[in-house]
Amino acid sequence: MKNILITGGFGAIGAALAKKLSDDSNNKIIIIDNSSSGHESNLLKRDNIVKIYGSLTDDNVIKDAFSYKINLIYHLAANFANQNSVDNPEKDLITNGLGTIKILEAAVKYKINKILYSSSSCIYKPIEGPFVENGPLTLTTPYAITKLLAEYYVYFYNSFKKIPSVIVRYFNCYGPGDYPGKFRSVVCNFFWKAINGEQLTITGDGQETRPFTYIDDIVNGTILAMNNSDNKISQNYFNHPMEEKNLIYNISNPNTVKIKDLAEKINNLCQNKSGITYQAMRDWDVIKNRNVSVNKARNDLNFNAKINIDEGLKKTLEWFKSKDFDPKNIN
Repeated sequence: MKNILITGGFGAIGAALAKKLSDDSNNKIIIIDNSSSGHESNLLKRDNIVKIYGSLTDDNVIKDAFSYKINLIYHLAANFANQNSVDNPEKDLITNGLGTIKILEAAVKYKINKILYSSSSCIYKPIEGPFVENGPLTLTTPYAITKLLAEYYVYFYNSFKKIPSVIVRYFNCYGPGDYPGKFRSVVCNFFWKAINGEQLTITGDGQETRPFTYIDDIVNGTILAMNNSDNKISQNYFNHPMEEKNLIYNISNPNTVKIKDLAEKINNLCQNKSGITYQAMRDWDVIKNRNVSVNKARNDLNFNAKINIDEGLKKTLEWFKSKDFDPKNIN
């Protein structure tokens, strides 16, 4: 039996990951979440899933979780979203920085087998070609700063504390479990407006491109990265961590979609006749085209995204139709 800790297990990715891992009855899944952005209803009720409510910065919460003799850690919890971090930089630092340190300290203390940290594509610098793992980085928001900060902490604990580790950088995840709201993704917010017959608001001119990645592909890539036996303890911390062969992987669908095309697809699926409106780009949103190389994950992990945008949007709409959203909770 493996005892597997997932931080942020009420979120869309965390809950989908818990479902996949708990399909194996030999696994016990321990969830830590404080319900700050995830939704507990995302999580299946299963005998081999245990929920612990609270913050990663609470020592008692950490102690409770690790009383289950944890073997593996999927560290997904974060103060989510760029705009949220711009509005609340101190909260962002505490959750993404200190919370990560608390998990890493516990990993050392309880001698866990391996930790996976979920990072973000928002740390990459805008370039003409695709983003590669050892490519240039630019930090335009507190969220980007703390996600990269946590990557360096993971690398420090990997090298100095000898904790086997792997980092995955997600690109534009969407799908079931991603609730609409002020700081949520463009896909779920477009669906919410389209279903309710409202105009879809694009920030920019709509020609911006993103590699939207369906949640099942994100989960699959995450598990493949954790199960990769080639992850090594770094022997030289003073090498640049992005150069480490098996430490960091982009997990994404490599195909990009224009935001205008995305909006039109969702309006068509929802039979929304209200159309599209445009407003100015946000000050921090400087990446017009986000292209990604997944060659490293394809070669090392045998990872391939399987769900194209049209199929993924149809699956997402089915989930939306199955939910009874309370408009008061959409803000």
